[in-house]
Amino acid sequence: MTRFQDEQFPLGYAVAMAHRMQAAKAKEKVSQYGITFGQVPFMMELLHSKEPMTQDALSKALFIDPAATARAVEQLEIKGFVKRKVNPKNRRQKLVSATDKANWIKSDLRSSLREATQEVLEPLTPEEQKTLATLLAKVCKHGAQT
Repeated sequence: MTRFQDEQFPLGYAVAMAHRMQAAKAKEKVSQYGITFGQVPFMMELLHSKEPMTQDALSKALFIDPAATARAVEQLEIKGFVKRKVNPKNRRQKLVSATDKANWIKSDLRSSLREATQEVLEPLTPEEQKTLATLLAKVCKHGAQT
């Protein structure tokens, strides 16, 4: 019997496994844009933000280690998807923003991610998908406030 036949496995395990499944499907879809799946959260956060963000704010928004953020931002900058400039209010900080190149692929990138998610959520009814999204959003909102 596989672990998936037993529907009583821990929630954290299930969420992590669903994420890895979605990541595997999305990986091949986003690679056509020259980015890795690990760089996607940074791209999406910067594309969503209307204003440039500090790397620290980006780290906090994504709950990701600042060193990992610095590496991802550096790679995205090399690829031309983000730009960094000195923060005029605090010269020790860099402000990060999406470039025109990133904005150009924004809708295609979102579509690719949606397709990957739909493939993972295929066994759920539309109502179950909506319920799952609502509940996970509630958990994320609470986590972001604490």
